[in-house]
Amino acid sequence: MDDRKRIAGLVRDYIARERMSRDAFAHRTRLGKSTVDKLLTGLFSDRTLAIVEGQTGLVLRRPAATDTEGAAAEGPSIAVLPFTNMSGDPAQDHIADGIAEDIITALSRLRWLFVIARNSSFAYRGAVDVRQVAQELGVRYVLEGSVRTAEGRIRVTGQLIDAGSGKHIWAERYDRALADVFAVQDEITTHVVAAIEPHLYAEEGFRAASQAPESMDAWGLVVRALGLINRIGRRENQEAQELLRRAIAIEPGYARAHATLAWAIWWATLCYGWPDPREGYATARRIAEEAVVLDPAEPWARMVLGMSLSNAGAHDQALAELRTARELNPNSAIGRSMLGWALLRAGQYEEAIAETGRALRMSPLDTFAGIYSSTHGLALLGARRFGEALPHLRASVAAFAEYPGHYHTLISCCGHLGLVEEARTFMAVREKLGPPLRIAVIRRVLANFAHCATFVEGLEKAGVPE
Repeated sequence: MDDRKRIAGLVRDYIARERMSRDAFAHRTRLGKSTVDKLLTGLFSDRTLAIVEGQTGLVLRRPAATDTEGAAAEGPSIAVLPFTNMSGDPAQDHIADGIAEDIITALSRLRWLFVIARNSSFAYRGAVDVRQVAQELGVRYVLEGSVRTAEGRIRVTGQLIDAGSGKHIWAERYDRALADVFAVQDEITTHVVAAIEPHLYAEEGFRAASQAPESMDAWGLVVRALGLINRIGRRENQEAQELLRRAIAIEPGYARAHATLAWAIWWATLCYGWPDPREGYATARRIAEEAVVLDPAEPWARMVLGMSLSNAGAHDQALAELRTARELNPNSAIGRSMLGWALLRAGQYEEAIAETGRALRMSPLDTFAGIYSSTHGLALLGARRFGEALPHLRASVAAFAEYPGHYHTLISCCGHLGLVEEARTFMAVREKLGPPLRIAVIRRVLANFAHCATFVEGLEKAGVPE
């Protein structure tokens, strides 16, 4: 009976929210008036609920499982609750609702994430029990927040909750001037989605890691592999590749598994973990192309394919793929960073700076091996804005001190700025990481890239041997 009351309440809320009469609702759903009357008193069949769900977007029927974990067992899922208007002015409700709606729309573009429709999640307005909401909607995660406007400013808070445990995974506060409410909504939406996506991946990785390897499905294997790749190490990368090949064996048509394997190989090649770099990038490209064939809308596949083409100097093709990846997932910080890197190589420095700068703003802590800091610094160096590049390049070395490539860019920048002693200090550290740094090697590696001359000039000024 409680479930019947819940369903009847959701339908009543929908009718009120849409400002419809019972007759209008009956017309929209093509149900008879008597059927609608029964529905609103908690008397209905499963077929009636299916019709209402199809016509309204409401989610009325519970999944078969009775707990949050089981209900969302097929994959990660989230409900975005209506943000609370803390301004004390009901006229500002539309701002809070608009931000929550925009976040739902943006999250829905993440193809791996199941997002509850607005009409269903917005039925839970006011003080609610997050665990109960998640159980009723059958989701693993809940995003809730609040909006306060005063004196021309807006403050938005958000928090992501694991509904199964009640654990707070992420929380953030955004303060902005409210000059253009739509621009503010767009900016905050972008930041929220970009911020929570890595946390969702991480949580799913922890969830997969807690399972016995033989019990993981293809999705769990891919998420676990992503977590390993993000830990940077060669051993972790190799383990990730093995997991991804297992995922492909389970589901050969799973495009994300192919795309992530291509990413693992591309990243291993970049970090000197592949015996022949040309072969490594070619392998990553081939697997990324296979992923694109399986799913042309897979953003990771487009990203890796674009970077592989960029490595080969096919700049126009590379930028086309990377821009497609951005369109498919505009809130991906790594996607924008890779696009900026390719733009730099193609000599489009100002656009490269804009894209890498946006990636860094979207992920300000730059937890991914200093790549966001490095690509932004490299774009600034390519544009000969050496003073601006320096702090970003120093930060990239601090974030991933074992990667020689970060040192190369920092040494070049120091050379341009006349910081010869600092450059020598970094050269001494760099020499312990692998084969000696030589200008001839860098010139050959960067031969197809527009910033080659500027990069080499800095190394020469720093005293790097030919």
